[in-house]
Amino acid sequence: MLPSDNILYMQATTACLTAIIISQVGNVFACRSMRESIFTLGFFTNKLIFIGIAVELILQLFIVYHPWGNAVFGTYPISYNLWFILLIFGVILLFAEELRKYSSRKSVDF
Repeated sequence: MLPSDNILYMQATTACLTAIIISQVGNVFACRSMRESIFTLGFFTNKLIFIGIAVELILQLFIVYHPWGNAVFGTYPISYNLWFILLIFGVILLFAEELRKYSSRKSVDF
């Protein structure tokens, strides 16, 4: 087990927190409606979602890249490549929910 002040440990916890944040961004779009697709509702119809996401991402960037955020939260900067990899999982979550909604709408039509 790594000590909590080990750089690798702090990067792993930072990556985990970042994955949660990105997944929640995908989830907020996926869960706007139980049955309607985000493509039907539109991405930009609720401006408050974007304000919330912007605040969430600014706070996450502070936690990940600012020395004060690192000290308070026990984090360590991660590479930008990792953000891209984690973003893919947020998109997968969104499309998996869209697929569930699609199958839900089709099964009710019968």
